Amino acid sequence: MRKASASILPEGKRLLLAAAAKLSVLQGSPHTLVLREVAREAGLNHNTFYRHFDDMESMMRVMAEDFAAQIRQGVRDARASVQPGAPFSGIVVGWLFDVARQNADIFMVSLRELHGPAGPLRDVVRQSLADLATDMCEDLQQLPELRAAKPEILRSAVDLLIRNTAWLCLDYLQQPEQRQVLLDNAHEAFSSAMAGVIARSNGAK
Repeated sequence: MRKASASILPEGKRLLLAAAAKLSVLQGSPHTLVLREVAREAGLNHNTFYRHFDDMESMMRVMAEDFAAQIRQGVRDARASVQPGAPFSGIVVGWLFDVARQNADIFMVSLRELHGPAGPLRDVVRQSLADLATDMCEDLQQLPELRAAKPEILRSAVDLLIRNTAWLCLDYLQQPEQRQVLLDNAHEAFSSAMAGVIARSNGAK
C-alpha cells in the first residue's frame, strides 16, 4: 500500500511537530501544551523552538497544514491509481487506514479539533476536509455515470462520505483486526451514496 509522501521539513521542525502531536494526544488537547515540554519531548533545547516557530499556535497550524497537504495529495494519487471500473473505496480508504496508523497522533489530534473549540487549528482541519471534498467531486464527475449528477447533490453526499471515512479511520486505529469489515462498510457507504446521487439528480431534472 502506498505511503503518504514524506514531509520535507528540517529535522528539528519535524521532531517538534511529532512531539507536539504525541503530547496533544496524551493530554487530550493541543491547547494545553507548554513550549518547554514539547522541546523536551523532542529531545531539543527549548531555544530551538524559536528557530522554527513564532509561538505554539503557529506550530500547531503548521502541523495541521503539513499533514493536510500530504493527505490531499496522497488521496488524489491513490484515486488516480484505481483501474477503470474498479471501486475507489477499497484503494483510497485502505490508503487512508495505513496513513492514519502511520501518523496516529496527528490523526487523532486533527479529528478531535474537528469538533473542538473555534480557532485556527479547527479552521485548518475543516478547510482540509473541504479541499478533499472538492477534489473528490472533480474526480467523480469524470465518471460516465456521474457526469450528469447535480453538483450540489454530489457535494452533499461527498461531504458526508468524507466525515464517515474519518470515523472509519478512527475505528481502524482502535480495531485494526477489523480492517476488511471496515473497508466493506466504506464500499457499501460509497455505493449507496452514489446511487442516491444518481437517483436524486435524475429526479431533479
